[in-house]
Amino acid sequence: MMTTFHIIHIVVGAWLAIANFTDVLTPATLAGNNIVFGIVIALYNAYFLFIKSNVDAKQEES
Repeated sequence: MMTTFHIIHIVVGAWLAIANFTDVLTPATLAGNNIVFGIVIALYNAYFLFIKSNVDAKQEES
């Protein structure tokens, strides 16, 4: 089942892949864009991993 978490990752990943091949951003702003998106993704994943403890794959307890 696709959750908002998955959809955001698909959209952000697509943007990071496509933005490099378009003239939407200048080289200077493209670097800033990648840094900002990288930080946002890292914080978003850390929130789900450490605060919500909500991950797709969990180890089964014996």
